Amino acid sequence: MTSTRSIEGKGLHFPASLATDESGVIIAPPIETLPMIAAAVEPTQLLYFAQRLIRGVNRRRHQLRWSAINEQRLELARLCIARAMSDPQTGFPA
Repeated sequence: MTSTRSIEGKGLHFPASLATDESGVIIAPPIETLPMIAAAVEPTQLLYFAQRLIRGVNRRRHQLRWSAINEQRLELARLCIARAMSDPQTGFPA
């Protein structure tokens, strides 16, 4: 589970649940929720959160039970990086 701070100052966790299916694979949240999660991350934490997501994928890249989550972690990291590059609060030019 990867955590960061939300815009409201609360904890934000991905994935929110480690529930598994009958084969033991961790159930990924709906893909439609990823843009909402990326939008909820504190602007100053975007790149750090993306880095932590990518490190999580790297640590669990050979574990089949994490495969669906790993795909979503990479997509969420991409969304966070895109937002960081377009958000002036992160220190990057628009």
